[in-house]
Amino acid sequence: MKVELAACQVHVTPEDYASAEAFEAMLDRVGEKLANARTRLAHGAYEHPCLAVFPEMIGAFLPLAGRLDAVRGARSVDEALKKVAIRSPFRMASAMLRGKTARTSVGFLLAVAPDVQRLYRDAFARFARRYEAWTVAGSALLPRNAHGNLADSFSPAEGRVYNTSYTFNPAGRHVGVSRKVNLVPTVEDTLGLSPGRRGELMPFSTPFGQVGTLICYDGFAVPHTAREPDFCPLLSHYDAHGCSVIAHPAANFWPWETPWTFGGVDGHSTRKQQWLDEGLLSQMESTPLRAVRYGVTAQLLGRIFDSHFDGRSHILARDGSSVHILAEAARGDASPEAEEVLLRVVEV
Repeated sequence: MKVELAACQVHVTPEDYASAEAFEAMLDRVGEKLANARTRLAHGAYEHPCLAVFPEMIGAFLPLAGRLDAVRGARSVDEALKKVAIRSPFRMASAMLRGKTARTSVGFLLAVAPDVQRLYRDAFARFARRYEAWTVAGSALLPRNAHGNLADSFSPAEGRVYNTSYTFNPAGRHVGVSRKVNLVPTVEDTLGLSPGRRGELMPFSTPFGQVGTLICYDGFAVPHTAREPDFCPLLSHYDAHGCSVIAHPAANFWPWETPWTFGGVDGHSTRKQQWLDEGLLSQMESTPLRAVRYGVTAQLLGRIFDSHFDGRSHILARDGSSVHILAEAARGDASPEAEEVLLRVVEV
């Protein structure tokens, strides 16, 4: 059957997180682009089912909702979040005590988790319903849910926080959860995030087959450094589960078109080239696969205080042992004009 694969390349600013309404308006801005790109039948209904993939970290700044005025003038995300945290010291202390953690960054994320989870889940459930799309909702920084992965009620189950992606069906029902396994050194480890478990990565079922979610670095074939003994390529895991499509929410913190450095070591190529040489395309080429045929990478763009996001979204297709870029975003930079919904109709 035919399915529309859509990589939603989103440009964000702090104002997109000013409130729940602002966040939903940003999703609708992208949703209109998606709706205009999709094929319709004569009576107006969509002709094909659609998988829409959003960028990693798109929900990470939801702690700012309702608090943006308090953090204006902050020079960094860390400074902004500290300004939010000091406004609720007792709530944060209680979260740290319940979570048995001494890390203030983790305590803060635990304290705001119920609000963030509600905003994130409600906004993307609404998006999936309104635009009638299977929706991989990028990611947010959340603990496990004590009531179960897909439960409507929510409370932190423990003192660990994960880079977490939710998935929704076209009726807006929450149908999947994925937690990032490979954490990026110098970025996610400094926040105190915990890695997810490979064995817990499960695909979600759609009318067009099984789909697996690999969050950013989980789509890479090799680690960035020689000091990551626990790094593990994960594409074969989903291939063994019969996934034909891989959703790949992504957020690149480094300049895309300039030589890349990491840990003080000069890079030998641009970050863009590294994504091609070591990222999902490379893993699809180097891994013996039976089921995986497509990969959908959606990049985050823009600047939130000192966090700068840069990159180009693309859709990959595998034919036998050959992998090629089926579609690539026209541009990837920090300008609003680079926001784009990349869509292709494929046979699965």
